[in-house]
Amino acid sequence: MAIPYIVCRKVDATKKEKPQLWYAVGKKMQKKSGRTERDVAHRVAQRTGFHPGVVEAVLAATGEIIEEELSDGRSVTLRGIGSFQTAVTSKGFEHPEDVLPHSVRLSRVYFKADRMLTLAVKRAGCHRIPFKYYFPKELLTKKMELADKQAEREEDEMDGAECS
Repeated sequence: MAIPYIVCRKVDATKKEKPQLWYAVGKKMQKKSGRTERDVAHRVAQRTGFHPGVVEAVLAATGEIIEEELSDGRSVTLRGIGSFQTAVTSKGFEHPEDVLPHSVRLSRVYFKADRMLTLAVKRAGCHRIPFKYYFPKELLTKKMELADKQAEREEDEMDGAECS
């Protein structure tokens, strides 16, 4: 398994002359919303033997509990997954006693992936989606076509090695 990407031309805003360069851009190979709790519940059920409905109920309850804990100002850490946290902000005041609850707001709820999860996903590597699937045919160069063929050969070799 590898993380798919496409190649897009972008402007490097850090350069003064701003040449357009080519960059890898993540491409999700999924429906618009990605995997749902039902999808995850079915996969967990297959691995554990629990009924999918039970797993789905546990996932829903977990979300509710995370919401409650974050609302009470606590972070939530799930080993092997990561931690959910909040950040607050306010405008600046000249005196500390002026920073009152009505002037403080939640700026974001964020998730920080577990270090081991991050390392495991990084080890999956990346693979380029062939240019022919997203570049107009008239813009495909010979080098791009050769790169697509080379990638297909390498993928076929990998598939053959996995079957052995």
